[in-house]
This record gives sequence, structure tokens and C-alpha cells, in this order.
Amino acid sequence: MSDKAKKYIFTTLKASVSAGLILFLIYQMDLAEFLSALRNFPLWGFLLVVIIFCLTILVGALRWSIFIQPFGKVSYIKLMGLYFVGYFFNNFLPSGVGGDVVRGYIAGRELNNISAGYSSIVAERVAGILATVLLALLALPFIQYKSQIATAVIALNLGLWLAILLFFILPSENIIRKLFSWLPTTIGEKLFNFVEMLMGYRKHFPTLIIGFIYSLLYQSSIILTVVITGYFAGAKLPLQFYFATVPLVWIISLIPISLNALGVREASFAYFFQLFGSSRSVGFLVSIIFLASALIAGLFGGIIFAFWNSSRKKIPNETMSKKN
Repeated sequence: MSDKAKKYIFTTLKASVSAGLILFLIYQMDLAEFLSALRNFPLWGFLLVVIIFCLTILVGALRWSIFIQPFGKVSYIKLMGLYFVGYFFNNFLPSGVGGDVVRGYIAGRELNNISAGYSSIVAERVAGILATVLLALLALPFIQYKSQIATAVIALNLGLWLAILLFFILPSENIIRKLFSWLPTTIGEKLFNFVEMLMGYRKHFPTLIIGFIYSLLYQSSIILTVVITGYFAGAKLPLQFYFATVPLVWIISLIPISLNALGVREASFAYFFQLFGSSRSVGFLVSIIFLASALIAGLFGGIIFAFWNSSRKKIPNETMSKKN
């Protein structure tokens, strides 16, 4: 079977999972309650959520600028634009190249080192996950006790922080090279260069600390976006609820069984909202509004990407005109 056929099958399966989960949620929830909450969601409130969501991207780009510093300098404006471009590829081309791959590649070209671009992406993503689960752990004592929530949050923190500890005591580069020696030469060298780049962060501990602080700010800003969305949707849930459960939604959404987590994310929101006394309908609405905000950010990213492409195409033409 060709790679193209495999991709088509996997994309179809993911789309089926997304559609199945959405239909199941619609069947399970109170549709009249959902429509009522949707009608009562103010337009100005939606616009505010979109603006706040886009502002979180500014914080995310600032975090990325910290993690990219060990490899060189890329302008903050460029990184901010790439964040929007990432949302475009994630939301509108789910079966193609991922947003992180695109922005890592373009950042790598700016640095003249593709591996460095991808390493910075991995570093900021790992920092984001760690910050997310830590925020959930800090909020845990202040919410109504739910054994399944407590177990998941504690287990995630133990597992992820242990993995980070192991990263800092990884074996030498020679041993890592030997581990990749059984692979074809080209692939083995590329993997080794990538891992070597990541291991280089161990020499930049202050950068990791500052980057992690920015990760806490970035993840908190995203959670606060969900808080505001929940307020306009009519959810009467305390602030600590969001900080304890939204991180779990993000972690669950990383499971690659649907298109861009569609359906998985909505089911998670619906479950947690109902578990803490709200309703599936409101949780579903919050997820849909959040998704709409990401889609709008993606549209901005598409415009930015198109502008960059058109600018690059004009350069040779302008050069030729000057020569003539």
C-alpha cells in the first residue's frame, strides 16, 4: 500500500472518529439547552474571546523567542506571525503538514539550521505541557475532590517530571550516537543531530527556567480565555475548576485519534463540565467557541502566509527589473 493511500485511510478514520464523537455528544446532551446558551452568548462576548485568544499568541511567541535564543536570533514579529501560520496549518490542513512542522521549518531556515528550528519547537511544547500539568496540580487542593481528577493530575506530574529528570542525566553523546548507528546513515545522523540539539539545552539552564516561567504565563492566559468563554456561556464554575481540568483537556487532546482533536476536545469539555455541576451542553458550547477562536486565528495565519509567499515571489522580479 502506498504512503498516499495510508494517509488517506488514516485521515478518513480520524474524520470518522471526530464525526462519531460529535454526533454522540449531540445525542447525549440537552440540545434545547445548548441552543439557548448559544443564543444568549453575546456577539461582543465572542469578539472579546477572539481578541483575547489572539493576544495569547503574542505571549506564546514571546515564549518561543526564549527557547530559540540558544540557536540564534529570529525577530519577534516573525515568530508571532509563524504562530498564527501554525494555527492555519493545524486547523485548515489537518491531513497535511502540521503547524508545528511548518513553523519549525521556516524558523530553521531563518537560523540556517532546520534541526535548531524543530528543537526549539519541541522544547517549548515540552515546557508548555509541564507548565500545564503543574497548574493543574496547584489548583487541585482548591476544587471539590474527584478521585479520577486527582489521580490523573498527580500521575501526569510524576511521570512527566520524572522524564525531565532523566533527560538531564541522559548518557553521553557517544552512547546516543551508537543507539542510532543501526539506522540508515542519513536517518541516523539526522536523528542524532536533532537529539544533540535538544541535549544542548542542558547547557542553557537559565534559558529553560525563563522559558518555563513564560510557559506558565502562556498556559494561564489560554486557560483564562476558556474561563471568559465559560462565563459568557453561562457556566457558574469557580476559577480553580478551569485550572484543574482544562490542562487535562489539553493532554487528552494530544491523543491522535481524531482530526485536530475535534470531538475528543469537545467530549472532554462536556465530561468535566458535567462532572463539576454544569452541563454537557455548556461544556460543548465552550469548546465550540474556543475552536472558532482558533479558526479565526488560523485565518489570520493564512493571510500572513500568503503575504510572505507573494513577497518572496516579487523579489526576483524586482531584481530583474533593476538589472534591465
